[in-house]
Amino acid sequence: MSHLRVFFCLIRWDLAVEWRRRETTLNMCLFALLLLFIGSYSVASRTELQREFGSIFFWMVVLFAGTVGLSRAFLHERENAALTGVLVAPVDAGVLYLAKVAATWIYVMAMELLVFGAYLILFSFDRYDRLGILLAVMGAFTLAYVGAGMVLAAMTTGLRGGELILRVLLFPLMVPAVIAALEAGESIFKEPPPGESPLSPALCAVALLCFGAIYLASGFLLFPKVVEE
Repeated sequence: MSHLRVFFCLIRWDLAVEWRRRETTLNMCLFALLLLFIGSYSVASRTELQREFGSIFFWMVVLFAGTVGLSRAFLHERENAALTGVLVAPVDAGVLYLAKVAATWIYVMAMELLVFGAYLILFSFDRYDRLGILLAVMGAFTLAYVGAGMVLAAMTTGLRGGELILRVLLFPLMVPAVIAALEAGESIFKEPPPGESPLSPALCAVALLCFGAIYLASGFLLFPKVVEE
């Protein structure tokens, strides 16, 4: 069986399991909406604060809620030592990593789209001409986020307090990507003040894709050693 066919089979299996249980996506979405509502309530009466800090709230919600999905990425494989069966199967561990990244990218993007729908209402977003570039930035950021987090998720899933450890390890790695996303948000979520020229969102999206490529390459090389341990 070719690697490409195995890759799509693993994605289809992962999505089928999630479709039956709906635990990961539901937990991420509920947690994200709760965080976003708390953030919007704190600035509800100050329109200028909504525009100033809205993008910060959005990316913070994505960053924290996404770890719920990452922490559960290998939960089913860890149950009853099922991961051992996967490892002895004639499947390249790197292909398993890429399939997990692809499936989790879909979960996290679904959560982000739902959060953005709530953001439209809670923060009065009106820059609809920037939706295309925002989706590009979201997709590139999520790729970097999941690419870096998947290896750490494999390391921490079986540990006590693994979700907390995952956040402690992941968030420092995500600092460059978060900075790029926030820079893109300066001109996507609000109109830049006169005299200021923030970085182009397209340039930030390209930077995020580069970060994603680095994290994916590193994860592809490290993942086989991590799961063997």
